[in-house]
Amino acid sequence: MPNARLKRFGTLEFYYAVLRRDWRKKAIVWESFLKIVAILVVSIDRFIKDAGAVSAAALTFYSVLSFIPFVALALGIAKGFGLGTVLENQLHEQTLANTQIIDFVLNFANHALENMKGGLVTGLGIVFLLWAVIKVLGNTELAMNRIWGVQKGRGVTRKFTDYLSIMFIAPILVILISSINVFMTSNLQAIAMEEGFLSYAGSLMIFLLKLLPYLLVWLLFIFLYRFMPTTPVKLKHAVVAGIIAGTVYQVVQWFYIRFQIGVSSYNAIYGSLAALPLLLVWLQLSWSIVLWGTELCYILRNRHFLYMSPVERENKWIENIELSVNILKYIADEYLKNNGGPSLEMISKKLRINMNKLRVVLQDMADKGILAQVEEDDDIFYLPLVDLHKLSLADVIIRLSYIRNHAEEKWERRFIQAINREFGDEKFA
Repeated sequence: MPNARLKRFGTLEFYYAVLRRDWRKKAIVWESFLKIVAILVVSIDRFIKDAGAVSAAALTFYSVLSFIPFVALALGIAKGFGLGTVLENQLHEQTLANTQIIDFVLNFANHALENMKGGLVTGLGIVFLLWAVIKVLGNTELAMNRIWGVQKGRGVTRKFTDYLSIMFIAPILVILISSINVFMTSNLQAIAMEEGFLSYAGSLMIFLLKLLPYLLVWLLFIFLYRFMPTTPVKLKHAVVAGIIAGTVYQVVQWFYIRFQIGVSSYNAIYGSLAALPLLLVWLQLSWSIVLWGTELCYILRNRHFLYMSPVERENKWIENIELSVNILKYIADEYLKNNGGPSLEMISKKLRINMNKLRVVLQDMADKGILAQVEEDDDIFYLPLVDLHKLSLADVIIRLSYIRNHAEEKWERRFIQAINREFGDEKFA
């Protein structure tokens, strides 16, 4: 019996089953610990299955291309406000890598600014910066959408507006945050000493100053998990995942800096260019943590419907048709009862369908003009896009079969005739 229990703890399906339990019941300490372990195990399993390391490598490549131009842009704005030195000092104090990497980046950024001042390749530099940053953000969105099972990303117009807004607002926020940090460090502690309550207020401010880098990282992660996927993400799930992943990020940073992983070997091989491989290693680790946090956010949102076996997106055609018809019948029933359109979560709970598979099927029906998607209150609702009194089962099967309405092949015409003859009279209302 003990051996059987130990074997059960060693199986992945056991931890998936733990996630599917009802968490509203008051849990004992052991149960709470088991849930934490289950979240960790399942998130790592999904990260591996979703090829998170490969996505992180792609993001690392584009990050290297955009990192120095982005720092140059931030430095240019900071110097315009007379805060160039402040920003450089803050990068040295709070950045995640060792000083070699920061010196390497700042030297290149300053050199780029000098060239731009001289009028050399200014236009090409700006175009390259825009392209590199948009590629980073676009690949981030793509990787997160893949984890969430979302088929469609942002449109071209929305990508352009959203990404450019992030690109120009982010450097200004970095400068403002750096200035606030300097002000708090230099002025508030002096005020506290003059007023004579350093023992209380001073200690609190010192604690807040130490907490500030963590808070900023948490906010960044929360923003990524909340707004980058093109599907509604509830704030509470983004906050929990952002704080956990952001904390892991800071812990990994601390170990990376303290132990100077790889410094001696890279110095021996690369000499003055040793900062470059160190930067690549750090970016790979950073993006891996970001994508692992996305898996965490997904698990918190969809834990009731997670199973160990991977979703077969290329299932047999007849199985997809059967699933689509069952979903459409449920949506039609709710709509005809004047209950409005059911949400993604409602459909998943009612029909007990894996969330990833459900997203694929619903997106397919939306693409074929059968359903309309409405985003509201951090969720997606689905409504019939055609008259249910006229929509037949044959219409749905033909639309989802990828066969043209004006079939040219003989077998296509025969197929459509057979479907209409068999299912043409079965309506959804």
